[in-house]
Amino acid sequence: MKGVGKKRIVGISAPLKPDYKLIKEAGIEWLRVGFGFPYEDRIHGGYSERFKNGLKKALNLRDMGFRLLGTSPGPGSMRYDEKAKATIWKPGVPEWAGKPGSDGYYQVLEEACAEIAGKTRELVQLWQVANEPDIDIFRGPLSDGEMVRFLLTAARGIKRGNPEAKTGINLGFITDYSRWLMKEIYCIPDSPFDYIGIDGYFGSWQPGGPQDWLWYIDEVYEITKRPVLINEWGYSTLQSSPITDDPERKKHYNQIVCRNKAWNRVWKKEHSPGEQAEYIRECMEIFAEHPHVMGEFFFRWDDTPTCWQCGQPDCPAECAWGIVDVNGNPKPGYYALKKAIEELFEDE
Repeated sequence: MKGVGKKRIVGISAPLKPDYKLIKEAGIEWLRVGFGFPYEDRIHGGYSERFKNGLKKALNLRDMGFRLLGTSPGPGSMRYDEKAKATIWKPGVPEWAGKPGSDGYYQVLEEACAEIAGKTRELVQLWQVANEPDIDIFRGPLSDGEMVRFLLTAARGIKRGNPEAKTGINLGFITDYSRWLMKEIYCIPDSPFDYIGIDGYFGSWQPGGPQDWLWYIDEVYEITKRPVLINEWGYSTLQSSPITDDPERKKHYNQIVCRNKAWNRVWKKEHSPGEQAEYIRECMEIFAEHPHVMGEFFFRWDDTPTCWQCGQPDCPAECAWGIVDVNGNPKPGYYALKKAIEELFEDE
């Protein structure tokens, strides 16, 4: 069985310690690359070190033959901070930009996105604007209307910096709020968005399994009338781990999985390397055949030693999504993804 005859994006997100030879051998052609806020302390001032490093990395990846999905700065995220020893709000737009939601804040955001897109116009043509803007931990202090303005402002900044760029958002999941959000930014005469990106973790963060992608894809396409990019998808290989910190569970936790150190949802039997491999095969068949899907980015390449949400090691929430382990050893999921790409997706 092959795809439906059109070339689709085959990508992976968030390589922590990438083995580019192994990635290429799997048939993965696209990588999702984040760009930090470009300016250090003022509009059109000096570049931040993070942005300069991001530019260098993107150039190296392009020279290695990879194509890139760029991600623009978002409002921020609720994540673990080692210095504070707590999960706290960390803004994606610097404080010098002004109060979140103010006119000056949006002016800085648009100029920053225009600068990022302009500096990368030979490297990046496809952009994800912010990250999961329908989820509270990535939205922070912005109201509903302010989030709409944030996304439109960032996308228009990208288009100003690179008129050839294609932009989209990535939903965390489908909810009444995300339905409203899509209508506010896609169903308008001057929408700057070219595709709709969706994230989904059926059997992990959401109930269900691979077949649930069908109704999800169909619904977002029906609302936006845009090609659908699967920006994130995957299946954790770790069902649970011992609670080794905060036994009375008094700290802040974004969600129940970090709190309990165990998944409360599964697809079949349990989160395991074997079940991940089965999951990958079934999802890839759907993505290869669905007429509205333009491609997919698997989350993620490698396991992480600690959870970005709670800071703990071996936390099921964020530590075991990889198709290789923390030492770079392939799991069964690596071979499942490689085989699916070989058998299901069309060549150029």
